[in-house]
Amino acid sequence: MKTQLNIQLRRAQQKDALLLAGICTRAFDHAIQVWANGVEDLDSNICPPGYSSVRMHSYMIREWDYYVIEWDGCAIGGVSVNVLGSKHARLDKIFIDPVCHGRGIGSQVIRLIEAEFSEIGIWKLETSGRQRNNQHFYEKMGYVCLYASEDEFVYEKTITTEPIIQLPSEELSNVKGESVNEFYQANLDSVRFSTSNLQNIRITDCNLSGGKFTNLNMTHIVLADLRLTNSKVEFCALDGVHFQDTHLGPDREPMHWEHCDLQGSRFNKCDLSGVQLEQCEVAGMKINGVAIEELLAAYESMKAKS
Repeated sequence: MKTQLNIQLRRAQQKDALLLAGICTRAFDHAIQVWANGVEDLDSNICPPGYSSVRMHSYMIREWDYYVIEWDGCAIGGVSVNVLGSKHARLDKIFIDPVCHGRGIGSQVIRLIEAEFSEIGIWKLETSGRQRNNQHFYEKMGYVCLYASEDEFVYEKTITTEPIIQLPSEELSNVKGESVNEFYQANLDSVRFSTSNLQNIRITDCNLSGGKFTNLNMTHIVLADLRLTNSKVEFCALDGVHFQDTHLGPDREPMHWEHCDLQGSRFNKCDLSGVQLEQCEVAGMKINGVAIEELLAAYESMKAKS
């Protein structure tokens, strides 16, 4: 009989970002070593984008419900929750330092999270199709597999005794709460919103491929943890917009900036290798504090001497 360990959760703070990134790196590096089997193009569950990035963990602390897992007061892992609605949530990540595996800690963490979010009636999560131990663990914890492929298993767990209205996929429906309308598992393909008040809207875990967003007031919005591959941003006022921790995705297809007014913009700690500037106004531009005019003059001087 296993002894119940003293496992606790505490809300993560920004000062925990480096700590969590380190534990998360060890946990997922270990999973990759065990389950990758030489495969280079790994799915995002076994190799989550940015799992080793301190800035990614800082973002999760800021935007999500993120907790440090502690054993006798010592940090050994993390768990993040994405609340999707009044009764629905997704268990986004749960990771434990490999040196602490096999002690029943994961089971205790799941129970602690469910107690912390006692109002949640339906939980969702995804795990890699390669991690058979994860599949067995979640099924042992009461999760039911809804979808399975070589890359991903999708699970759901219902823990409430109260009836929960799930939206039919065949028609547009909504669940009316006290102050918000919630759409869950709704098929909104080709739905159009026009002249509508969508202030403070939250869109999570949705397929928006092929969507068109035009003539909108999108001030102070947050676009994060997204894939915008081959999307277009045209005729938009981007004053004050902040691009942070973005990347070119798995295919590394370059971005294209055309006819854009970027006057006075700042690029800080960015990978601009291979970037090409053609027919651009660069007056006043500085690279590492050196004016572009000085760099070009030095280049022309060297070229004349050669």
